[in-house]
Amino acid sequence: MPIFPQGAELLQVLEKESKLPGPVANLSLLGQFIKEATPEQATLCLSALDKKPDASSPSTFVAMCGVAASGNPEVFRKAANSNNWRIRESAVIGLQNLGLKNLDKLYSVFDSWENTNLLEKRCIAATLCEPALIKPEEVEKILSVLNDYMEVIELEKNVKSEEYRVFKKAMGYCISVAVAAKPEKGKEFFESWMRSPSSEIRWVLSDNLKHNRLRKMDSEWVDAQIEILSDVE
Repeated sequence: MPIFPQGAELLQVLEKESKLPGPVANLSLLGQFIKEATPEQATLCLSALDKKPDASSPSTFVAMCGVAASGNPEVFRKAANSNNWRIRESAVIGLQNLGLKNLDKLYSVFDSWENTNLLEKRCIAATLCEPALIKPEEVEKILSVLNDYMEVIELEKNVKSEEYRVFKKAMGYCISVAVAAKPEKGKEFFESWMRSPSSEIRWVLSDNLKHNRLRKMDSEWVDAQIEILSDVE
């Protein structure tokens, strides 16, 4: 029997238990909602998007629940483009949940997203580069996606835009997840980009090297890459 009420009471309960405003939303409740909510409850929660809540609002948590539990590729894509970072993250959470159930279906969703913009690319990268989701046999496919995105960074002219900043920040950790999941291929990929003259690329590489998962993988290799990057003016 579902624990979540119906109608307006559902929205009230989720807002009350959201932990917003606050530094961290109630992600355990969000996970429970994804597992137990009916399609009708998810749709009702999506109505909170109409309020265009800011990230600190309890209404944002309601919208997050609706997005993450929707299972709808177009809802995910719209949320990936939100100005609200928590709504963007709910799209990633929902897509990761989809991938844990059926990885082929997740890839089919991304294949249907034609002409992706920077925020959508950020969503794809953040979804795929989740330690619980990424499998060694999938790493080369994911590295191919990340390679395309590194080319975008290398060629991007409008590096001051908010969309680019969000995308680049995600790339600053996504690569480390893929490299750690399959070190031999991951290191090869990483080192191939060390030759780039782009300061934006060097920032992405340097930021990935700060993540402890790479140092656990091979601390000597990490130190070597840091030294090489520090020698580039």
